[in-house]
Amino acid sequence: MTRERILDTREGGAVAITCPAESGISYLMRGASDPFHPWHGRAWWFWIIQFNRMIGRGVNAKAAYRYARMMMTGGCSRREAIEIIAERDCGHLGTAIEIVDIDDIPKDRTYRNAWRRSQNGGPIWIDEDHARMIDEMNMWSAYETT
Repeated sequence: MTRERILDTREGGAVAITCPAESGISYLMRGASDPFHPWHGRAWWFWIIQFNRMIGRGVNAKAAYRYARMMMTGGCSRREAIEIIAERDCGHLGTAIEIVDIDDIPKDRTYRNAWRRSQNGGPIWIDEDHARMIDEMNMWSAYETT
């Protein structure tokens, strides 16, 4: 199981957590020459189609190129593969992208929607105003179901 998580800070300081798939990491490390790779056996220009699709979704051109190239050729380390995934999947959506171990993320998810982080990164903290709103919503939900 992948222990690495990708954190980034979205608008308003909200925390987004991305869990890279083990298969995706493996594909970037091995490349399309592996017979079990999803791009195996495709035409040489298939990466161009994928590159254009990523650009169409708003992915940075450099990140899209790096991802498509590694999917075709492979040869990167595990850490580099996770960095490539972080650039492609989070780079255009947030700031302060960090790769952290799962143990660095709070275990208690009660106030997950109240987690905040600086636009420059750093530790996760709980926004008290948002936490209070979550508690209030939970109390109203419990009241309405009784």
